[in-house]
Amino acid sequence: MDVVFPSPEGQAETIGQRLRRLRHERGLSQRELASPGVSYAYISRIEAGARRPSVKALRMLARKLGVSADYLETGSEIRDVEARELRIADAELGLRLDENTGLAEAALLQLHDEATAAGDAIAASRVSLALGLASAAAGRNAEAIERLEAGLDVSPVSPSLRPEVFATLGRAYTATSRPDLAAELFERCLGEIAEDAPEDVAARVRFTTYLGDALNELDELERAQTLLDAALERADEVTDPYARVRLYRSLARLNESRGRPLTALEYVRRALALLAVTDDLELLAHAEIAAEPVGTDTRTAR
Repeated sequence: MDVVFPSPEGQAETIGQRLRRLRHERGLSQRELASPGVSYAYISRIEAGARRPSVKALRMLARKLGVSADYLETGSEIRDVEARELRIADAELGLRLDENTGLAEAALLQLHDEATAAGDAIAASRVSLALGLASAAAGRNAEAIERLEAGLDVSPVSPSLRPEVFATLGRAYTATSRPDLAAELFERCLGEIAEDAPEDVAARVRFTTYLGDALNELDELERAQTLLDAALERADEVTDPYARVRLYRSLARLNESRGRPLTALEYVRRALALLAVTDDLELLAHAEIAAEPVGTDTRTAR
């Protein structure tokens, strides 16, 4: 019969209580659990609450008990930071997949308060950015700007790693009649990419496209044309077809603004043709994956 060691009602299990419970569940005596550097007397004092185990002792005891050191110390398989990350990721998925995003937004607001109180700047920033993207998707551009700026202030992220954050912030600036702020943002992004990831041609073309659109809004057409023409010269180096589609669309918009409708039409046609091919290839890839028998080794099946 298992021996049960209940904690006083309403109190969390201590390390000593958890150690004793796990030891009995595995049918081990204190001597059997002991190892060099962790004597049975030391284990006895831990279980009695008279001694807190060192990090080294936690690892040795956890290994013999078949649990993680985090679980032995806290009663949880993951740390608070990891548990918070799990909840944030689940809420982010809710924003993308659920028809009603209200629950996900409410969860993120609570998580933001928790992360801020815990001093977890990375989590607080991630939550603010997720909320900002959700606000923009709902057309609440002023709110999106506030949340995205707050997230970037708390813990800056790289535009090459989170391009959607900066693209959304720039579009929100333009939607609130501040294309000048969008242009400043995209120029900073291009500077950071040139410094941090100069080999990332796709990112440079992407943000050049965004900057060109902002300059078009500002009626700086000659500068926009120079930037987009330079990006077009490197378009063949870009493996992301959607980046090229965006570039063609931006060139179409710019040429329309400059009174060149036939040139604009040509770029629109190129964008649509590339988009159609890309979508067809993706549909074909999904169909091939769906048709693969379960367990098929594709390295030998072809």
